[in-house]
Amino acid sequence: MRDLHSLPGDTWPANAIRNNGPDNLVLERAKLRELAEGWPCYRDACEWENFESIFHEDAHVYTTWSGRVHFKDFMEASKAGMDKGAFIMHRCHGVTTDITPEATRAVTKMKATITQRFTIDGCEVDAEADCRFIFFFEKVSGSWGARFVRHWYEKDKLLPVDPNKVPKVDEAKLASYPEGYKCLAYCQELTMGVSVLTDMPGHRRHVGTVNAEKHDLLYQQAKDWLDGKCLNV
Repeated sequence: MRDLHSLPGDTWPANAIRNNGPDNLVLERAKLRELAEGWPCYRDACEWENFESIFHEDAHVYTTWSGRVHFKDFMEASKAGMDKGAFIMHRCHGVTTDITPEATRAVTKMKATITQRFTIDGCEVDAEADCRFIFFFEKVSGSWGARFVRHWYEKDKLLPVDPNKVPKVDEAKLASYPEGYKCLAYCQELTMGVSVLTDMPGHRRHVGTVNAEKHDLLYQQAKDWLDGKCLNV
């Protein structure tokens, strides 16, 4: 069985600081937490001007349904989806940050649950995906902003809104999607007219899949970012 109790090889950001540290960096990490939690708080409430303030101008984001897009294109696609009935919410569960001693770069990881309402087979359901956001932050002219935002998709489930009404699900089709977000992907493709990416980063336990490989790669990219390397994530 794969070792689930360690990070992928050579991905520990040894030169970054987290947990306690100098007081000035505690303040910086608080700023970054506010920015990270702004994604769900601002997006879910359609506070688009506030949402835009999270990012640098050239930032890109990645989701199951959008792929890699400029954050402003993601905003417009989100608005269009909402107008068509898409109803996506988030719950935040915790935030950690690795930051360089000079407070010029940081990686913030935020545990969250993505929950999206669908109508499947005449039944209202919520697909809930437990994930971790990862923000690649950089400070420019004294202000933090995200350059990239990605996710690890770790596990999900499908919940009927009315327990008396349970939809019929194509089990073979459901099983064809990645383990970390199979219910979310199934519902999104069935109802949104999108082709969901199947190679998004997953959990380390998804052994033998591209999702496990992308899990490890994302950790490597986070270390490279904190080491000052130029990335095109």
